[in-house]
Amino acid sequence: MFKENFIINIKRARKSAKMTQQQVADILNTSRSNITKYETGALEPNLETIGLLAELYNVSTDWLLGIKKTN
Repeated sequence: MFKENFIINIKRARKSAKMTQQQVADILNTSRSNITKYETGALEPNLETIGLLAELYNVSTDWLLGIKKTN
């Protein structure tokens, strides 16, 4: 469940930020192919990268992972 949510949300966040995969890769000091793999689920980013992506897109890690908080 979280993996599917992450795949959808990471791409949604990048498009909302009006950034290309190459721009994200340059900022994170990684390859564009890694960003593509994150967005297709072929590669899972480590915790550090998830945090950096959340900061870059100005979203929470919970949102990226699709965690819904209940009260």
